[in-house]
Amino acid sequence: MKQRGDGRWSGHRDITYAAVARLYQVLSAPDDTIHGVAQKVYSDALDLAQAYQDRPIGAGLIENYGGTGTSYPYVGPGPTTHSAYANPNVQRQHFMADPYRKGPDNLRTNSRYILGQLAAAHRSASAEDEITHLGAATHALQDSYSGAHAWREESVYEGDVTAPVQSLHVFTPSHAVGIDDGRNTHADEFDRPLTESGSARAAVEATYQMLRCYELNRDNPPREAARARRAAMEPMLRASAQGVTVSLHPDREWAAERDRRLALEQASARGPSPDELTRLTRVLAPGTGHNGLRRAVPPQSRSVSRGISGEGLGRGG
Repeated sequence: MKQRGDGRWSGHRDITYAAVARLYQVLSAPDDTIHGVAQKVYSDALDLAQAYQDRPIGAGLIENYGGTGTSYPYVGPGPTTHSAYANPNVQRQHFMADPYRKGPDNLRTNSRYILGQLAAAHRSASAEDEITHLGAATHALQDSYSGAHAWREESVYEGDVTAPVQSLHVFTPSHAVGIDDGRNTHADEFDRPLTESGSARAAVEATYQMLRCYELNRDNPPREAARARRAAMEPMLRASAQGVTVSLHPDREWAAERDRRLALEQASARGPSPDELTRLTRVLAPGTGHNGLRRAVPPQSRSVSRGISGEGLGRGG
């Protein structure tokens, strides 16, 4: 997912600002602050913190280089540009797959990363550290609703924040320069979700729910706050009943599923009913979906507001 949208489509920034706007509508004190922080200050700081995850230049340590358990220092392109095959451990920061691990293990790792960042924010000794960890959790959660990073059950196209995860994708940077290495399943076509699409609305709602839970429990004891966060987050981070897979290769079946899902996402931005989405699903791909997974019928009661404005609101994210 890209960082900044243009009003027609949304990026991380737009989703973050929309979620914070809703948070302040619900939780702000009579002086229009939350814990003494004004909405603009909160939005700006959280957006900068989540955007840091997509820094183009960086220096640090690649842990588990190539899945070997060996660590190497790096200086140059930021970790968001690193191949999953070279830097598998960093993929969790973008809710993507470590290609050396199975789907369920990847989903557990990605989910624990988000919960771990929230826990780190809660125990932070400074406001700077707190917002850094909160931004990291925000970025990863939003990426989980991007079809470039993961595929969820089709109710996500109706804005369902609890749509279970079906598959996680693998990122390699060579495709960005026109080289097909046969190992990249980060579908760039999903990097600019239409603002009115179900997946964009779900990302806003999920971010809002996470922030709301965090702020409501910010002053609670660590164990109590952690229980509340798990209860709030687990419905958004669960695997489908058929399990979760890793999409390792962009083969014909994968490409067909990508195109089918793009059509569903674009249709959701035009506002069809759940019945219309179901009919479109059947027309586009009768039978079963990618990897033989049965497709779920979108529910009729989990959609969130379509009123997401541009203001409220590579691996692109």
